[in-house]
Amino acid sequence: MFESVMWKYMKEEKDLLLKTFNTKLEILDMEALYIVAHGSSYNAASAIAPFLSKWAKIRVYVYTPSAFINNCISIQYEKKETTCVMGISQTGTSRGVLEAIESIRPEGFKILSITNEKDSPIEKISDCTYYLQVNEEESNAKTKGYSATLVVLLAMSIQMAFEKKQISIDTLNELMDEIKNQIQDIPDCIENTIQWCLKNNYGKNMNNIYVIGNGMNFATAMEGQLKLMETQCIPTMFSDIIEFSHGMHRSLNEESFVLLINDGTNENLMNKTFDYCKTKKYNICMIDTKNHTDDQIINVKEYKHTHSILLITSVIQAISAFVPENNGTDPNRDANNDYTDWMETRVL
Repeated sequence: MFESVMWKYMKEEKDLLLKTFNTKLEILDMEALYIVAHGSSYNAASAIAPFLSKWAKIRVYVYTPSAFINNCISIQYEKKETTCVMGISQTGTSRGVLEAIESIRPEGFKILSITNEKDSPIEKISDCTYYLQVNEEESNAKTKGYSATLVVLLAMSIQMAFEKKQISIDTLNELMDEIKNQIQDIPDCIENTIQWCLKNNYGKNMNNIYVIGNGMNFATAMEGQLKLMETQCIPTMFSDIIEFSHGMHRSLNEESFVLLINDGTNENLMNKTFDYCKTKKYNICMIDTKNHTDDQIINVKEYKHTHSILLITSVIQAISAFVPENNGTDPNRDANNDYTDWMETRVL
């Protein structure tokens, strides 16, 4: 147990994320932002888009590269001088993101990017680049890179809101303190999750899982299902709590694992689902910020403005590393690794 490199990267998060969050960003003038990203980067963008829109008072849309290239019609009706397109790629080499940016670049929109790699292909086609600053991450399932993407987007949201005079200095400091305090809490949150997993022998013989979240943490559920799909190499799914009862619930059985994220959004429905799964004796776990007490609950400190997203993400990351190791496998074992080469997912 605890041999995966993922644990090393998670231990680095607190110091790296504080450095990233404290970086002053160049804020471009915009009224609308279109974000293009794959996988975990897409999930991070989807998580923070409502936060950015709420505080900075801009329109924010998130697309996968294919959806952007083939389906994004609305950008044709935007003002080029006040609309930006952002590509996110930790390595800076994601072919789909690069192709999406190249497809829109001739139209005259300002191009932003988020990456970990200086002088990467995505930086070379961008007008402005924000850096994750997390050093190398040689892992199929990203942890510190994902958390850093959340942090960069949170920092962008707050700094833009203040520069646009949408928030006061007091609100700026309140938001900054909440995020910094949350980052400081990450190591304890990971340790608490590990102890809970050990106590409950969590994930033993897991062969499928449903991850359910709402609001800001709906995208955290998306990330949770992707992480466990990557590390445990099993079928996974995500949903919000309202949609879950519209057909998806029918596939539950005694072998099902259900992971609920309760940050207070649609709390009554979350609690009812938790109780239902317990009566059915399904493998239920709830990540909870509302101080409920149960052996099948992982408690997380509540941060109201950001819905504890960084801490809930840390719980998800720890579970994603723990479960495969608890089943005797390496989270980064070869599992069709040659497919990305076959599909030329990254540029060389």
